[in-house]
Amino acid sequence: MSAISAHMRDAVLEMRGICKSFGGTRALDGAHIALHAGEVHALLGENGAGKSTLIKIMTGLYSADSGELLMDGKPVHIGSPADAQRHGVVAIYQEPLIFPDLTVAENIFMGHRDRGRLVNWRRLRRDARQVLGVLDVDLDPNAPASTLTVGEQQAVEIAKAMTQDVRVLIMDEPTAALSAHEVRRLFRQVEQLRANGVAVLFITHRLDEVFEISDRVSVFRDGHHISTRPVADTNQGLAVKEMVGRELGDFF
Repeated sequence: MSAISAHMRDAVLEMRGICKSFGGTRALDGAHIALHAGEVHALLGENGAGKSTLIKIMTGLYSADSGELLMDGKPVHIGSPADAQRHGVVAIYQEPLIFPDLTVAENIFMGHRDRGRLVNWRRLRRDARQVLGVLDVDLDPNAPASTLTVGEQQAVEIAKAMTQDVRVLIMDEPTAALSAHEVRRLFRQVEQLRANGVAVLFITHRLDEVFEISDRVSVFRDGHHISTRPVADTNQGLAVKEMVGRELGDFF
């Protein structure tokens, strides 16, 4: 058994042999990936590599044609975003899904049915301040979400994920619209998630970020899993070669 497959046995979330076609186009062909608690796992690939399809299967937006999805080594079926949330699988996208007319606190606890029909506003603000404090984010829980920067909106989404007992957080191009200062702040939040045992799937086209924040790197190409390596065992040249399928010299 290879080192990777042996390591995959204790994954929080694992996808094995995933196939998905749209008409005559095969978006994923026997793809696999494993995400571990307290680890940042970067997923690389050109447009059309299958990254978005993989995420949508993880989050219940698509169903795989074949293959299996496991959590803690046990097969599970994630048939909807609500299923994904129940399993602690949450995605954050480049454009944050924030309700601008609500406050920071209301956005963080949006959809929490366990808080009762009558809202205890003091408790809501206190709990929001507490979870933001864990992320070292200084935001007023009473602030309207419409006043937040993109980076602050992402922090609210991460805080919301933490209140949902997130186990796997998927971050799809989270730095694309951020300033350098906001990227640094986001990375501090990712470090806190890692320390709290969350498995983070980090998708970006910015290779320098991959080698700064990630523990492992997987490369996909044309719907196939090409490689998974510890970040220390790869480099930008090798990653690009695997993404495009040829040497850098040929590429340029």
